[in-house]
Amino acid sequence: MSQQPVLEVRKLRKDYRITGENSLIARTFPAVKEASFSVFPGETFGIVGESGCGKSTVARLVMCLEKPTAGEILFHGQRIDSLPERERRRLRPRFQMVFQDSGSSLNPRKRVEDILREPMLYHGMGSFKQVDARVEELLSMVGLPSDMKRRYPHEFSGGQRQRICIARALSLTPDLVVLDEPVSALDVSVQAQILNLLRDLQEKLKLTYIFIGHGLGAVHYISHRIAVMYMGKIVEMGPSDELFDHPAHPYTRSLLDAAPSADFAGRGRKRVALRGEVDEQAAEGACPLCPRCPCQTAECQRFSGALSPVPGRQDHVSACLKAWEE
Repeated sequence: MSQQPVLEVRKLRKDYRITGENSLIARTFPAVKEASFSVFPGETFGIVGESGCGKSTVARLVMCLEKPTAGEILFHGQRIDSLPERERRRLRPRFQMVFQDSGSSLNPRKRVEDILREPMLYHGMGSFKQVDARVEELLSMVGLPSDMKRRYPHEFSGGQRQRICIARALSLTPDLVVLDEPVSALDVSVQAQILNLLRDLQEKLKLTYIFIGHGLGAVHYISHRIAVMYMGKIVEMGPSDELFDHPAHPYTRSLLDAAPSADFAGRGRKRVALRGEVDEQAAEGACPLCPRCPCQTAECQRFSGALSPVPGRQDHVSACLKAWEE
């Protein structure tokens, strides 16, 4: 893309120190390893992977809720991970987050109008009267009647609470919204409503999203480009339809094969089944999937797992020595 990216992530890494029963013995666990990607204006960049792959850690790092061990995060070309908190606070209205658990992310002691009003008042986005009018506008924007503003969070359903969380994120007119599994705790029918709402809001307000999830259908539906993560590494990245129609990495193919499908014609084809369990002790410089991959070779043992272009595919990269062969 020729546009200037809203967000650039360069070789991002996050290590956690884990202490066992004996507090004198500790080890370092790399939750994110050398993640690099860019998010462009008006697009939805999806991140998908199984639980524990590091996708939510990426979200917290991008939001500067945690400090990376290494790497850089640039927002509109300005590096934000190393900024002093006082300077970063001025930028915070421009990137907002919607969390998975809407119940715990809303203050149960406050009414909806106060939850939506306080961020705008704190950042000086108008008088009390102007902000109050904005509250009603936000509720209408996410499909809730204005008379609900005097209710408390426990009086809403899960889908309605998530709409309130979306309204709160939009209250500061952000350039970037990070959505950390926003529909995974909702019923399927409610998921569809929230996803359609997000798409409508994106088109109307020209929003840019990072959408994180493990539900392949939801990520595919809303995303323009997708990154697949495994054990802290991005193992494949490309346009949404291209990645789903032509997966080039065995792990991506295994995710697609494990998901329920109504495609009866494709039920007889060969499927990828990974062997064993996730190996957290896999060599740092090697392909993390190698111990479980059904198509590994001796050459894979020495492969670093670096992303490289998939032959014949535009803007599609994979961390496998060869594109998957049908």
